[in-house]
Amino acid sequence: MEEATREMAKSMIGISDQELDKLSPGIQQLLDNSAALMGYRIVAEVIEAANCFAFYKPGDKLVFNATMLNKDETTAANICTDAITPLNTAIRAMLSAIVNGQDPNKYIFNNVQCLDTGALHGGLGRVLFKVYAEQV
Repeated sequence: MEEATREMAKSMIGISDQELDKLSPGIQQLLDNSAALMGYRIVAEVIEAANCFAFYKPGDKLVFNATMLNKDETTAANICTDAITPLNTAIRAMLSAIVNGQDPNKYIFNNVQCLDTGALHGGLGRVLFKVYAEQV
């Protein structure tokens, strides 16, 4: 890991040298390329919604800067744990592509469904998101 990255991580999140030395090569690469991540935002846009208890509707967006929710740009009124879990997998795949210098929008599976099975299958609602990256 680059020395400048080590110092940035120590000052920003309070991580110790001992902890930094134990980071996986992938996390080290992620930190070294954090500037590339800041050049993108990841958007999870609702494209279908039925009976959603979080009140999601088509067109609502959850916007992320790296792994952080951007509350100012998010248009969805609520955050649902049934949505966050599957979205996390797609977001991490896109972040990995960015760190590796690849196009994050070439991710094969860019539609993500919440964990609720929907009323027809014993659940309540169902939401489908399209996940994509935008350069900022």
